[in-house]
Amino acid sequence: MKYKNKDFSKFAWPSRLTASVNKVDLLLQCRRLPKKDLLSQADAFCVLWQVPNGYVPPMDKGMPSKLPSRLEDEIIRTEVQRNSVDPVFKEQFRLDYCFHEEQTYVLRVYNEDLHMGTDLKEHDYLGGCVFTLGQLLGSKGCTILKRLGRGNAFLVITGQEIVETREVLEFRFSCQDLIKQQSFIDRSKVLDKSNPYFRVEKLNKDDQSWEVVWKSEVVKDSLSPTWKVARLPLQLLCNGNSNDPLKVTIWDYEKHSKEHDHMGFVESTVADLVKEAEVHGIPVFKVMRERRKLFGGSKPKCVGLMKVLKANVLQIPSMLQYLSGGCSLDLMIGVDCSIANGVGKQGLHHCTSHWLNDYQAGIQKMGSIMENFARGRHSSIWGFGGKIDGVDKPLFMMAERIAEARELLRTYEKKIVENSLFELGGDDTGGVQLQPLIEASTFRAIRSCKSRQSYTILCIFTAGNIVDIQESVDLICAASEDAPLSIIIVGVGNRDFSAIEKVCTNDKGPMRDSRNVPIARDIVHFVSFKRFAGNASEVVADAFKDIPEQFVQYFVTNGTKPNPKIPPPDFDGRKTTRATTTTTKKATSSSRRKKKLSSKKKSEEQIAAHEARNMRRQLLRDTSTYF
Repeated sequence: MKYKNKDFSKFAWPSRLTASVNKVDLLLQCRRLPKKDLLSQADAFCVLWQVPNGYVPPMDKGMPSKLPSRLEDEIIRTEVQRNSVDPVFKEQFRLDYCFHEEQTYVLRVYNEDLHMGTDLKEHDYLGGCVFTLGQLLGSKGCTILKRLGRGNAFLVITGQEIVETREVLEFRFSCQDLIKQQSFIDRSKVLDKSNPYFRVEKLNKDDQSWEVVWKSEVVKDSLSPTWKVARLPLQLLCNGNSNDPLKVTIWDYEKHSKEHDHMGFVESTVADLVKEAEVHGIPVFKVMRERRKLFGGSKPKCVGLMKVLKANVLQIPSMLQYLSGGCSLDLMIGVDCSIANGVGKQGLHHCTSHWLNDYQAGIQKMGSIMENFARGRHSSIWGFGGKIDGVDKPLFMMAERIAEARELLRTYEKKIVENSLFELGGDDTGGVQLQPLIEASTFRAIRSCKSRQSYTILCIFTAGNIVDIQESVDLICAASEDAPLSIIIVGVGNRDFSAIEKVCTNDKGPMRDSRNVPIARDIVHFVSFKRFAGNASEVVADAFKDIPEQFVQYFVTNGTKPNPKIPPPDFDGRKTTRATTTTTKKATSSSRRKKKLSSKKKSEEQIAAHEARNMRRQLLRDTSTYF
């Protein structure tokens, strides 16, 4: 949540532990490629395209067509692996992964027919597949197998997160003896005290402009301020390159004006800040300010000192690291069943076979993203504010132990759209209560994390006015302390959601309970279909954009480390297993035959030895009789 604060005492942007995107490398391997040439095996190479969300490329015999369509955007091609049935490509595809987006890609494999030919029409098509980054990174070992058509050939895709995307800069600055800029036009500011804060800016290489990435809190009435410790990911600060320019600009906050007075700046890099802190302990930088000359131009002037009290790079586990270790994302959906939805064909629950209503579109989009990271059947869907058999139900469960998006969507249609016993509840004002649903989600989230590593996301679809806002806020603040929970409130329809939106995006800082205690961890976000003109993809993207940060904050704050990464499946083991089984059977049968032969030989030797003993005894008897 980004606060639009007007109160200068709560001006700071919140620190972050995660970047908005994760860098991921794709590794490709092919198995059992068919032979296209008479005298050699396949000379294979792969091509990757990105397609719009929800787009399905033209299919031919169960795989994408040979040539891409106009909506497909080519990203990169691998090198050609010559004369190989099982090629392993050295070229890696580096992609940006966003949890809140459904990123779809098309991968095609070709056999090089014309050397150095760039037109794909000149090469033989071996097969292709369609996948999403969520499917890849949510699978065991971040590895999936995709068949190339109807034959025995298949493609093994592995995703590897770049470790550098987990690096976070922890820093703390202070200034000493800042000189306030004097105003010769407005004499009233001469005696005013300074309220300094600083901005962290990075250089935009495209137009050589400085972009603000973070703002600190304001320190009142001081020319030697000391600010709080902050953490920011290197992806946000310098796009992962610690040698890129970085500027710290210091400003004098003006409460009654939108324009603040510039006090000075310091230019450096993340690498220099960390190195100087390691060598000198508390390095000191000069704060410079451009001073205009009398006859034009400017000249830098020292207006104070900036001390770096702390500057070190930390390795913070990412959300992907927890998920690859087996952590489960559990989805809990709450559906508004009150009279505020309306009845008949104008109602928000009405749907036809030609289009989906907002509830259906939102459930399907959220379920399709979350099902990739569900480690078991732990998702559920609930209703609140409805009537069943004429009895008001503040909260009732539709179904639980669900894993796939289509099951969630089918449950909603069966329990609400097609259920003749279902009635909309509540009074004519359309008021609903969220307190029972938040209590249930908090209890289930805490209970599930005791038996396994999990995190719960509660998505509340509501069309009415929330009548227990303060009680709900108190429950949310209590849940933020120890529950592995994030809450998303989605407004459906064209009603006025200003009351709940004001609570979730409070201009006066973080959410506070009835005792004026601030929320321990930001876990709630509000979004409405009206804001995005009914586009479900944009609604879900905005709803899920803060989930990685809230997820990592919970586990890091509680000291929970990610589990070891689950190894990928042995896709080559099927062939090896059959061969091993056959060899084992042959070895077993041969050992049995050897045992039979050895036992037979042993029995023959025993008979011969017994006969020899009898002959010796008989000979002794005859000899004794003779003497």
